[in-house]
Amino acid sequence: MDTRLKGMISCCTQTTSALLTRSQDLERTYLIRTLQGIAHNKSLRMTFFSGGVDCCGAGLVHDPAKPQDHKTMYQIISASVVNAPPSNYVLRLLHNNRVLYVPQNGHRSAHQPSDTKEDMMEIFTQDVNGSAREYKRLMGRRNYVACVVYDPEIVNGTFGQTTPGQGSGKLSLAVDFMVQNEGPYSAPMKYGPVIVPSLEYGR
Repeated sequence: MDTRLKGMISCCTQTTSALLTRSQDLERTYLIRTLQGIAHNKSLRMTFFSGGVDCCGAGLVHDPAKPQDHKTMYQIISASVVNAPPSNYVLRLLHNNRVLYVPQNGHRSAHQPSDTKEDMMEIFTQDVNGSAREYKRLMGRRNYVACVVYDPEIVNGTFGQTTPGQGSGKLSLAVDFMVQNEGPYSAPMKYGPVIVPSLEYGR
């Protein structure tokens, strides 16, 4: 990699990080903590769908000690099908191995352990051609997501033999990433599903 490019990327990263820290860090923390409170009060599973980054992946903020409680919120990242993917340099930068935590309201992110951790899921262990991938959290190919709402008790219990109206009524979400394959007429490759579970009342 050209040293000039390394320096430019490093400079841009540091500048962006500084700007975000000063202007948006406290707002981001406030948003996450507020949504966690709403999720707890209303027994709703908060989920974010985002795009505009021309790659795909899935992440979550969660309490490792209580993985199914209201603090767990999922993020599904997809991209417009027509957009060109980012370069490998950008994807490499985005694969950050730092352990990240969300602070309490009113505090800046110092990444000290708290009750809410940030993680990215390693979904893309293989490329569309079957080769192993070094960076497993984000895929730099054109893609879209397919979402299905389902009742886990029906699907896991008596799938195909259910009576309409029976089931728990607690709906979960299954998200598949449909990624552009090699060749102009090849069917897209499916990765997933990422399961976004419903939130039990009071958790």
